[in-house]
Amino acid sequence: MSKNKNALGVVMLFLAALIWGLAFSAQSIGARYVNAYTFLAIRSWISFIAMIPVVYFFKKKNTGNSNKHTDERAYKKTLFIASLCSGFFLFFASAMQQIGIQESNASKAGFITALYVIFVPIISMIFFKIKEGIRLWISVVLSVAGLFLLCIHTGFNLEYGDVILLFSALLFALQIITVGHFVKKVAVLDLSIFQFLVVAVFSSIVMILFEKLTVEMIIKAMSSLLFVGIFSGACGYTLQNIGQQYVRPSVAGLLMSLESVFSAIFAWIILGEVLRNRELAGAVLMFVAIVIAQLPVKRKE
Repeated sequence: MSKNKNALGVVMLFLAALIWGLAFSAQSIGARYVNAYTFLAIRSWISFIAMIPVVYFFKKKNTGNSNKHTDERAYKKTLFIASLCSGFFLFFASAMQQIGIQESNASKAGFITALYVIFVPIISMIFFKIKEGIRLWISVVLSVAGLFLLCIHTGFNLEYGDVILLFSALLFALQIITVGHFVKKVAVLDLSIFQFLVVAVFSSIVMILFEKLTVEMIIKAMSSLLFVGIFSGACGYTLQNIGQQYVRPSVAGLLMSLESVFSAIFAWIILGEVLRNRELAGAVLMFVAIVIAQLPVKRKE
């Protein structure tokens, strides 16, 4: 893999984390008006609809391209499996995160959820025999320390909601690994749009069964839903899918964990939440971890 492509992947994942960090403030505002599955369902449908013209434009532009898939039936089967797996993990992880947040506090939830930075290299090593160098593990340790300083302000004790959040982190790790596996086999935009469709369908079913929704609630939350659906969803996850074509899942997890840093920064700017010296130190540690993970080495990793 060329250095230019790796750099492109890093930039894409960095931008995704930036967008998701900004979206956290929008989600906090939207959560005042609609329930969890309702928010997830509507934002996913918005993301799916927003992707339609994008996919159509690039499909039309590439019509007759020599890179067209030779076995269309096999490609559609792979795309179906990829979208179902990635979409399922994304839906399940988001749902578990919301359930855990209701039983825990937001700061602790942010820390535990971002522990996918540990799960990704461990799962990759156990199930896919992908060996990571000592530098990556140093970056992971620094990142977790930074997350702790950023998110945990009082004593840390593990409760029921925290266990649910830990499960959510595992599911997010599986989603990252799934995307890393399938982006080499299917078109990025195809995976993005159908991933949103899967999440939208699953969350809509739960919404209809267990939650109440009124037009007034949608109107109040619409600005947040549009921002999160278009930018956090359509843009953010497409950037993730593009970036993971050129970056290993373990490094991708580190880059995307910067979402916690950006969410704290934007919460300070938009919501007026205070950033203490401890949190700033945590943010610096996380940025250092990313830099270490991306430093050039003589041997090919």
